[in-house]
Amino acid sequence: MKKTGNKPFPNYLRWALLLTISITLGSCKGPALPGDGQLSNMNRMPTIFPDYTDITIPGNIAPLNFEIKEEGERFIAMLEGEKGSVMKLKARSKQFIISPKKWTRFLEENKGSHFTLKVFGMVGKQWSGYEPFVIRVADEEIDPYLVYRLIPPGYETWSSMGLYQRDLTSFREKPVIENKHIEDNCVNCHSFAQGSSEYMLFHVRGSVGGTIIKQGDEIEKVDLKRDITLSAGVYPAWHPSGAYVAFSTNRIEQYFHARPEKTIEVLDRQSDLIMYNTASETINHVPGTEGDQYMETYPTWSPDGRFLYFSRTVADALTSFDSIRYDICRIAFDPLKESFGETEAVFMASEKGQSASFPRISPNGNFLLCTLHDYGTFPIWH
Repeated sequence: MKKTGNKPFPNYLRWALLLTISITLGSCKGPALPGDGQLSNMNRMPTIFPDYTDITIPGNIAPLNFEIKEEGERFIAMLEGEKGSVMKLKARSKQFIISPKKWTRFLEENKGSHFTLKVFGMVGKQWSGYEPFVIRVADEEIDPYLVYRLIPPGYETWSSMGLYQRDLTSFREKPVIENKHIEDNCVNCHSFAQGSSEYMLFHVRGSVGGTIIKQGDEIEKVDLKRDITLSAGVYPAWHPSGAYVAFSTNRIEQYFHARPEKTIEVLDRQSDLIMYNTASETINHVPGTEGDQYMETYPTWSPDGRFLYFSRTVADALTSFDSIRYDICRIAFDPLKESFGETEAVFMASEKGQSASFPRISPNGNFLLCTLHDYGTFPIWH
């Protein structure tokens, strides 16, 4: 048989191949962990940010990267799936950054189950182990997109800002609109009809102000101010059908405290509810909400579109800012007749000495979620 005449590898290629294999094998094993005899027990869970202790996550969420808030020179983490899969991580500058591909595979293997997170830290030459904790992985997946506004902190003026879309299965972010394209105007209060991008709106404040409304492929700018309203529409809520949008109309005031521990107060001095018909472009008050008997704000619809929920207070322009407390109410709505029923109280937070804002109704209509705080409607300060 005739020889093929293959030539041997040059020495430099041999060493390059060996080095590549060595690095690959080392990376597969993950960071080296101390033996049990080398560990001292901290007898407490580690302090991490964000705090992931005792949570349930969707089966398609982006990697749960985190920072360790403990003293130490080196940190190692182990993610041990109930079904046997293991991920080993090494912190860099006290931050654990998880490979997206490995994380996706790890979550897929642990859907409907859970995994245990163990953290080890080294202070001096001594390794310590923290108490592990469990993170549950749901079978259900999260809706992949979240839209939010990004704006530098400020009280009176602004510069660059925009509305952005984040893919929650990764860290990909894309702009929906940036104000550099609209004469640096303010963009705010974006809203969707039950999360559908077919029906969307947001406000523009400034030289080209108005409300941008998207219905299917049609986009228009609308002026929502009418002679009968306190202001243009402020906080929006799409009816599930896309045929109507409820808005609050507000006269908002801002105050600065002289006390250093309190920075700012933002509150309504008047507010009502209106409803905008997207076909006829007509605006009417929601019955019983016009006038000064109450202040109403933060409308939201039930998933079936049969009730409009909102926050309401009996306070008026003379009420001290720290005595304004809102309850959650609702009013029945007939979408065929475009008519409302009577207002009824749902949750009397004021009777508990608290104020309720941002009502939301669960998809099955059985649960109410809201924010409770000491007073007012801006809970970030209270």
